[in-house]
Amino acid sequence: MAALTTAHITLPTEVAKEILRKAQNTSTIQTLSPSTPALFKNVENVMFTKEPEAEFVGEGAQKSGMEPKFEPVKGEIHKAQVTVRMSDEVRWADEDSQLGIIDAITDASAKAVGRALDYGVYHAVNPATGAAVSGMTALTAGASAVTATSDPSADLDSLVEKVNVDYDITGIALSKTWANQLRKIRVAATGQRLYPEIPLNLQAGSIDGIAAATSNTVNGALATTATNVLAILGDFDLIKWGIVRDLGLEVIETGDPDGLGDLKRLNQIAYRTEIVYSWAVLDPKGFAVLKAATA
Repeated sequence: MAALTTAHITLPTEVAKEILRKAQNTSTIQTLSPSTPALFKNVENVMFTKEPEAEFVGEGAQKSGMEPKFEPVKGEIHKAQVTVRMSDEVRWADEDSQLGIIDAITDASAKAVGRALDYGVYHAVNPATGAAVSGMTALTAGASAVTATSDPSADLDSLVEKVNVDYDITGIALSKTWANQLRKIRVAATGQRLYPEIPLNLQAGSIDGIAAATSNTVNGALATTATNVLAILGDFDLIKWGIVRDLGLEVIETGDPDGLGDLKRLNQIAYRTEIVYSWAVLDPKGFAVLKAATA
């Protein structure tokens, strides 16, 4: 019988990629943002506040100079971790079972990692506690706001109007609540659904020709203070994100790594996956946020 005694495991590239692939099932940003989950160092992104324009020049005429304006937007670095406790009997599992243990841990961690990205970027909220995170800036705080009405279809038009004059619209992130409201709208004359692309499981791939993703991270279901967010629409090219360091799986056999009691005393072992994100929202005004009306 083999024992799992390695103190720290650097997850193989194929396992790390699998975590991020699975994370797409819970993260709307990873689905809608063109940024790829490649490992990279922190960078400063340049955003033009005034782009240069081409000039037609007549024969023999002088060429004019352009004065574009730009500002750097620095990527924020934030660490997210998932600690999973199990009975220490897993140490005596055979080698095949060890692989099953790691698969189970990485699968659970993948979903948590994906949710963490959405909670951080959209709401600046710690998903484990539901509290606001000091030093984080929520995208929804700087985006254009639309108050929901009793007509979800009209609300979608209002979101578009807030963005499409100055920005491209590349995607929409839907809360499950609002996706369900859209799904139920029918054409009065025929009874057909107005948005047939939204299936019963609410996982729409597109709406009105733009990419769509649905998750309860959009409304921040784990936040202790209700966000009232129903949907986020805009240019998801403006979200730049990536991973700063390799994914690692740490095996912890002693101490109290998560405040739940001494591992030895409880006959437990802990597995910890850590990930360091870097992200930047180049321009929050490139997004419109639909919020439920409050009293």
